[in-house]
Amino acid sequence: MAKHWFGASGKSSKGKGHPIMYGKPKPATHFQDFPDGGGYPIGFPEWAFGIMGVTDPSKVLHLCSGSMLTGVRVDIRPEMNPTVCCDVRNTPFPDESFDFIMSDPPYAESYAENLYGTGQHYPKPSEILKEATRLLRPNGYFGLLHFIVPMNRKPMKLVQVYGITTGAGYAIRAWSLFTKSAPNNACSGQEPAVAVENQLACGSCQ
Repeated sequence: MAKHWFGASGKSSKGKGHPIMYGKPKPATHFQDFPDGGGYPIGFPEWAFGIMGVTDPSKVLHLCSGSMLTGVRVDIRPEMNPTVCCDVRNTPFPDESFDFIMSDPPYAESYAENLYGTGQHYPKPSEILKEATRLLRPNGYFGLLHFIVPMNRKPMKLVQVYGITTGAGYAIRAWSLFTKSAPNNACSGQEPAVAVENQLACGSCQ
């Protein structure tokens, strides 16, 4: 199988991260260099935290955490020094343990194999969403960066889909934001910034 043209082997790659995301770029403080070719666009975590209403990044669960340095980090690669090294489809955390979950997984099995040598552990978007549903507390939020917007089932509700681009010549990705409905349609009263910006109440009350 031919190697992808992007990543650490690319002629122009410096292993310092993707170009700054269009929108609300801020200095990146949440991840280290990622010479393997993966990682969030520079400025993305801060922007996403603002949309989700995160006030303490250390409490965010990152599935397929890669080079992330903050939060609770789960990755299959021990060399990334995650908080927990395991398959993100079957984590050891109890049900409903987190208010905020984010994930930026490899976008295809070939990506996982060519970039990281982890093709046999490739998690499909639907599988990540399933585990996030189990781990998320009611009225919590899960953000997935991928080419695919996965189908969701109750109690998860799709709040918004954002197109994320790092500039001309780069593929656009979808950042899908989900919320977990609370039992009996009870609303926590804690709405993220997206609810204010787009006049959307929390998913359980729409």
